[in-house]
Amino acid sequence: MKAVVVKEAGGRAELTEFPTPEPGPGQIRVRLAAAGVNPVDGKTASAAYGEASYPFVPGTDGAGTVDLVGPAVTSFSPGDRVFGRLQLARWRGTYAEYTLAPADGVIARLPPGLDFVTAAALPVAGVTAMGVLEELGLEPGAALFVLGATGGVGGFLTQLAALEGIVVVATADSSLAPRMQALGATHTLDHHSSEPLLNQVRAVRPEGIDALADLVGDPATLQPLLELLPRGEVVLSTAQEIEQELLSARGLSGGRYRSQPTAEMLKELGRLVAEGKVKVPLERVLPLAQGPEVLTESTSHLHGKTVLTIP
Repeated sequence: MKAVVVKEAGGRAELTEFPTPEPGPGQIRVRLAAAGVNPVDGKTASAAYGEASYPFVPGTDGAGTVDLVGPAVTSFSPGDRVFGRLQLARWRGTYAEYTLAPADGVIARLPPGLDFVTAAALPVAGVTAMGVLEELGLEPGAALFVLGATGGVGGFLTQLAALEGIVVVATADSSLAPRMQALGATHTLDHHSSEPLLNQVRAVRPEGIDALADLVGDPATLQPLLELLPRGEVVLSTAQEIEQELLSARGLSGGRYRSQPTAEMLKELGRLVAEGKVKVPLERVLPLAQGPEVLTESTSHLHGKTVLTIP
């Protein structure tokens, strides 16, 4: 099969021939049609999270058709159109024509109306956003401040929160304010402005906010914003550890978001997208051949999801 492969530590990714995997007990094999790109892919390929296992095929998100199932698999059958975290191990991913995945993993069948490319953009970013919102436990009418709202997770979080009647205060470049408002943000604040974010939030929400979701990971930006939260509220970050002493001193709870995704969450997210209630912020759709390039580029200029198509 064709796959994007990093053959050795420090090596460059290349599109090359790679052995087609065979499913074992409890596993399914998927003929991929699309692979979603996440920032973690490039970091893992460069061993930024520790020593990798080589040869390495990147990618967690994917969508395609089950073509073979291993022994004892009853939940999926050949011909099923599926999407999810289609990765058996961290080092064998979705930038390939075929991938293996555990049948009991974060995988769901495509609902009617959801195509492969759109579905491949959902699993990591969309389910993370869903999990963050669930853990925050906000009621309709509450106010959520989303720091770093224009990326993949931020776009989904803004929409999901707005669907639940939550007031979303989102940071975004001024040029992206209309986009974020279309996704459901009540207020957009320019993080490039000379006016501190703390003052901007107080100007639009003098009554304060009820929770904060940090998707950026900059302690210097986050810490002053903790003043906005009354005692008893929650701060979650997908991008950095937050010192518990810092939160406790202000009577806050939360920290680094680490909850595990589930297939049920993915299924619900797919339903919302298929019904048009949640839009997928697609930025680019590229061929698999550009996978090596995507792994090495900076994504800081992007404000939506990249998906690789697999012929």
